[in-house]
Amino acid sequence: MHISKLKYYFQYIYTTVLGVILVFILISGATTSLVSQKFSSDYIREALDKVDATNLYSQLFNFENHYFPKEGSAISLSNLFFQVATNISLDDTRTLLGRELPQLSFYHTKIIVAEEGTTIAQLPYESTPSDEILKNPKEADEEKITEDTPKSEDNNTNQTSSEKRVLIYQTHNLESYLPLLKNAKDPDDAISADERVSVVSLGTKLTSLLQNEGIGVQHDKTNMNQRLLDRKWKYTASYNASSEIVETAMAENKDLTYLIDIHRDSLRKDKTTATINGKSYAKIVFVVGEGYEGYEKNQAFAKKMHEELAAKYPGISRGVFGKSQDSGNGIYNQNYSDKAILLEVGGVDNNQEELNRTIEAFADVFSEIYWEENGATEQ
Repeated sequence: MHISKLKYYFQYIYTTVLGVILVFILISGATTSLVSQKFSSDYIREALDKVDATNLYSQLFNFENHYFPKEGSAISLSNLFFQVATNISLDDTRTLLGRELPQLSFYHTKIIVAEEGTTIAQLPYESTPSDEILKNPKEADEEKITEDTPKSEDNNTNQTSSEKRVLIYQTHNLESYLPLLKNAKDPDDAISADERVSVVSLGTKLTSLLQNEGIGVQHDKTNMNQRLLDRKWKYTASYNASSEIVETAMAENKDLTYLIDIHRDSLRKDKTTATINGKSYAKIVFVVGEGYEGYEKNQAFAKKMHEELAAKYPGISRGVFGKSQDSGNGIYNQNYSDKAILLEVGGVDNNQEELNRTIEAFADVFSEIYWEENGATEQ
């Protein structure tokens, strides 16, 4: 009996110690997991973004006092706390698989304002060109260049005046359009250093249109790609290069307020083309970076542009999209001004006529908003 009792006590102590160790391991693991989440204000804000604060407050108050009326539909607090603790939303599979499948990070783009027909399958997408195409970009197809194609202009990037309040530039200056290029059929081939057929031409046309409305514009046409090649930087460092351009321009001209970075989407024509009053237009997209403090002001300006365009040219805008540093650069030089726009014009299949109509429509609406905000009439 004495031996059996000792054996029982040893087993009891052994089990207890083992249990304590296990509890410590579980606590350590949970703590490490929670700390790794980095509960920043942005993290909490994103987790609570879709929660109706009034509804949540009334529900919590009702738990303590059942006579207090609940508003709206019930909120699952367990789901809410689970999402805050794990950064996984049970009704959004992107949050569950995004880290395990890196390619899904593309789908982390947030739809802030969606035009009719815009879904997760139609998110703005900029593919990364191969090193080969960046070193040997496609040539322009002279037969496809129309009389409406904006002509090249002098690149006086260092000359600013007190009247110039708009800066237009192109971070991905080689982005072009298949219908305007020789021997280009694959979407990845839509790359050209010829300013007549790249997004630089759209910047040239927009500059001219805004100047005609009495708006002072500085158009920077720096070959960002060549700068990357010269420095042996990767394509992903494009915004590091363009930020230097923006910083220098704004340092030399304190009046610069409106920043417009023109890009091209990589989606195909059925998703990037709209028919308005019987004419084809290249659809546009507004992208807002969410990786810096105060991005909400830029988001508000992008939404205003979208709404005005949608009212005057229904269907021309695919909407406003937000990108954090998990799904892209996350800043896009928009930290320099609260009126900074990343504008994607059309996709790889849009032609010159469609692009020109869209730039004209954008210039029309932008001019109205510009003069409205600056308390003046057209000159």
